[in-house]
Amino acid sequence: MSAEFAARVPTLWQGQGITRRMTDRLTAGREALAIMDSSTPTAVLSGSPPMTIMVDARAVSITSVVSIAEQIALRKPSVIIAVGGGSILDASKIASLVLAPGRTFDFAIERAAKSALTFLPDAPPPVEVIAVPTTLGTSSETNSVGILRNESGHRLIIGRSLRPRHAIIDARNLMTLSTVAVREGAMEAFLRLAGASTSPQRTIRAKCDAITLGSALLDTASRGDTSPGSRLRLARLSAATQRTAALRGSDPYSARHWYIANEVSFALEARKMVATAAIIAAVWRRICSGDSRWGDRRSLEEFWTTTASGLALPLDPPSGIAALIDRWQIPTPPRPTPRAVASIAAVAERAWANRRPMLAGLVAADFSDLLRDSSWSSQSFGHPDRSSKVRKEVNQ
Repeated sequence: MSAEFAARVPTLWQGQGITRRMTDRLTAGREALAIMDSSTPTAVLSGSPPMTIMVDARAVSITSVVSIAEQIALRKPSVIIAVGGGSILDASKIASLVLAPGRTFDFAIERAAKSALTFLPDAPPPVEVIAVPTTLGTSSETNSVGILRNESGHRLIIGRSLRPRHAIIDARNLMTLSTVAVREGAMEAFLRLAGASTSPQRTIRAKCDAITLGSALLDTASRGDTSPGSRLRLARLSAATQRTAALRGSDPYSARHWYIANEVSFALEARKMVATAAIIAAVWRRICSGDSRWGDRRSLEEFWTTTASGLALPLDPPSGIAALIDRWQIPTPPRPTPRAVASIAAVAERAWANRRPMLAGLVAADFSDLLRDSSWSSQSFGHPDRSSKVRKEVNQ
């Protein structure tokens, strides 16, 4: 997912073992606050430790974001160091809005309770954020997007005020990732480019940048090289999706798989890329059948055949992406019950579709059909109560 390109992109610092040196340099003489994933703490300063907030990345929600914001408001740091995966970086970015003039943070929280998509008033970031990712693929360290998990689902907040000032990509911070996690990150970055490339409203430069980055992501991740250099390259390529023209275009909602994967992820309590792996081939089948509500067939075919040409994959996009997911061993969730399918479809229509521009013209029946056509693991989804949050929203 990406926001419309605006203003200055973050300054990117990259290398192996550079975190302490760069954070020392960027925070010298300033009041720093570190927000860190409690499961993978990283030493971010060589001197005395800054004020620190430890967060459980597995349980990040609106409650924890509000708690972080309260501590930021109390301490009023001049710089925030956010260390962790996408959920920690997003929580830090959203919570930092508490230092913005007016009621920007309250507006974001209140609006997200009512709407799946919130655009913030245009303004520069209220405080300098240094993003230090410990996972691959989300690009949260370089984008102006934040995902907030509340009772309704994963809500999307977009605004220039969420963009970090610096991003530090350190290969040492990525070495605990499993091979599958690395490939999931590469797939997330690749599908971000592919989603943008399903729109016919693209400049030549945007197409070229997307193809160049997409080809590099597939080539690097397919080598099976898990060295620090390979992980650093994938992280740089993911960040570059936000720092080049690759995602630019007049259709900011072209990555339409993201919205339905978002609801599948929330309802089935699955990781976002696990949910995406289940539905992406079904989405591409609809595009390639000529259903322009999901995207443009010719644009997708051009992107896929060019980026995947050297990997011995089917040149038919739906078959090709399914084969790549299988080759990279990216898991999919257990098949949801018919009742869960109906719940997900109803929530997706209400949040993103029908007359809304994200999935314009699509309705619950289209999503139910898509989910029945998706790729699930052989195990039956045996816990229908896990989707009770979705059913509760549907019945409200």
